[in-house]
This record gives sequence, C-alpha cells and structure tokens, in this order.
Amino acid sequence: MNRTKAKVALIGIGGFGKVHTKTIMQLAEQGVLECVAYAETNREANAESAAMWDTAGASHYHDYEQMLQNHPDIDLVAIATPIPLHKPMSIRVMEQGFHVILEKPPAVTIQDHEEMAAVAQRTGRLCQVNFQNTSGQAFRSSLQKLQEGVIGTVKRVTGIGVWKRTQAYYDRTPWAGKLIHNGQYVLDGTLFNPFSHLLNNCLIAAGCGDARLAEPVSVQAELYRANGIEGEDTASVRIRTVQDVEVLLYTTLCADQTVSPYIEIEGSEGSICWYSNNTMTIRTSEGEERVDCGPEPLMNKMYINLLEAIREGAPLYSPLEACRSFVLAANGAFESSREMHRVPETYVTVEPSGETTGKVIGSVKQIIMSSARAGKLFSESEVEWAVRTEPFALNNYGSFRMFR
Repeated sequence: MNRTKAKVALIGIGGFGKVHTKTIMQLAEQGVLECVAYAETNREANAESAAMWDTAGASHYHDYEQMLQNHPDIDLVAIATPIPLHKPMSIRVMEQGFHVILEKPPAVTIQDHEEMAAVAQRTGRLCQVNFQNTSGQAFRSSLQKLQEGVIGTVKRVTGIGVWKRTQAYYDRTPWAGKLIHNGQYVLDGTLFNPFSHLLNNCLIAAGCGDARLAEPVSVQAELYRANGIEGEDTASVRIRTVQDVEVLLYTTLCADQTVSPYIEIEGSEGSICWYSNNTMTIRTSEGEERVDCGPEPLMNKMYINLLEAIREGAPLYSPLEACRSFVLAANGAFESSREMHRVPETYVTVEPSGETTGKVIGSVKQIIMSSARAGKLFSESEVEWAVRTEPFALNNYGSFRMFR
C-alpha cells in the first residue's frame, strides 16, 4: 500500500462522530491520514472533538457542501451523522467525486439503499459501511474456514445478542427508540442499531463471506418492546435465504447483564462459533479448536481497508452494495411483526442503575438461549408473552412504507 498520507474529512463530530474523530487522530499520528477539514453545525456542544481537529490543523465548516467545494483533493469523507442524513449526504458526497466511509446502518429502507447503491455504481465511488466487526481477525478467519469447506455446507446461522441498556441509553438523543423522527424513518431498535453488526455478520456468514449470496427470500419476526419506546428492544427473527440457509437472530436490551454477542454457524460437517470479543471455536469430527485473536482496533482497520481499496483495488470488508441483504432482512422483520408488541408489565421489572433505571424482562436470557437451541421463535417456544406472526415473502419487495 502506498504510505502517502490520505486526506480525510469528517461530517459530524458528535455522537459516534467522537469515535471516528479518535480513530482518525490515531491514524494521523501513525502517518496514515492527514486531517483536512470537518463539518459540524453544533461545534460548541462537541468542544473536545473540535479541539482535536483544530489542533490537527483542520478547517471547520458549518456547511459540509462548502467543505467539499473548498477541498477537492480530499481522498475520503467519513459520515457520522444521524441515520436520516446518511442517504442524502452519502449521495451528495459521492456525486461530488469523493469516496465514503459511512456510519451504520447505511439506510433503513430498501428503497433508500437501492438509490444509494445506484449512485455508487454510477459514480464509481467506493462506500465502506462502518460495520467494524467485519474487520476482526476472528471473523475474517471464520469466513476463510467457511470458504475452505471446513464445516461442509452451511445449514443454519444463529446470532445471539443479550445486552443491558438503561433509560439513559434512550435519553441520549431525540431519535433513540423512535420509528420516525422529524418525518424521517429511523427505525431505531435492536435490528438497525445496537445489533445491526450481529445481523449483518450473520448474513455474511450465511453467504460464506458475501452477504449478497444470502439475500433473504422470507422473514418471520417477533418484535417486542418493554421500554416506553416506539422501536423494538427485544426480538426473535427467522430468515430464509436464497440458498436455503436458515438465519436465526435473538436480541434484547432488557437483560439483567450484558453478554458478548456471538454467532453459531452450523454446517453439514461441523460448526464455527464466532464471538464479538474476537475469538472463535471450530468443531469438527477431528476435534475442537479455539482461536483467540485478542483486541484489535477494528475501526482503524475499516479505514485502512478503504484506503487499500482506493489505491490497490483490495476488496472492501463492508461495501454498501453488500449491505442490501441486511436492509432487506430488517425491513422484512418489521413487515412480518407488523407492530412492536408490548411485553406485559407483569413480566417486566424496573431496576436501578446508578442515577438511572433499566427495564428487565424476566428470564429473557434463558428464553433466548433455550429458543436458540431449539431453533424456535419465542412464540414457538410457548413464551407466555410472545405473539405469533406470519412469514413475510420478499419476492419483488422494493419499498418499505410502514408506520406512515
């Protein structure tokens, strides 16, 4: 890779933009990036991040389009703005001739994703979606093992996401937990936000490294909410892919403790279990092998991968077009569930957590684990508060229009 510094600009330094800022500064210290400019409409509220950019000699702009116009030599633009801005900003940036690293999710409706992908194809610009868990060595190694046929033909992929989130999580931003905010879709819940990495990685694994080979043909989903939000905080989902792989996903933000998310990949001749702490376990007839890749700077790797793609044509870890299956599956989950089913208060407790509180669904971790082992949705496991739903076919599905 050519080690000449790449020129970078960032749109949005608040929220997760703070993490992008730190990542960019680390890469700048390593001589990989040059901090050219940043766009932020509320600079005063993000003084710490602004100070880092100012110290690095970057120019500040309120208007990101003015920034692009004044710096035509930028190599890549990072976009870390609220979800509804992902589509218009990424399209505008690519149309202006710049490569993009875009915070996840890329879009929350299939029609928006298709429009964005069409622009990327037309302009020839690269768009890396920041699903940073795709860059970890354990996950990359898992995909290599799948491609080598170590566990035979993939039959089922199961993702488990069990976290504890308090009311402070939902109070952090006006759009948290909303389906629509200021007239724009956000669909903020486990599928499109905290466990979007998990769903995306499940589909990549189902496609043995390429989520485009795991396009969903039907989705059956049960989406629930224990918190006073619009979106889901708990879910069980079954996806059937075009290659007849079953993908199961179980998520909750209402557990009494947080567990490291993981994915079980079952094949005809064994299994691979990938953990988000960058470890994996391979089980075949020859025995069991555990691989611990240790801590890695995952976001740094996403930026470097994009630079290698720009300069050398290396494949992106998370190209925009490959995220189509993720958006399609999540849209199908909403279509199948039809509503966010309320978990009755009888099954929910409110627990103090520092200066805030959190909702906990009784035995939700055990419910998820037992359902996953049986390959069943919550209602099929006869969970008392669960609501049965019907599979939703995605043949010729091209537009999400719910909740309007």
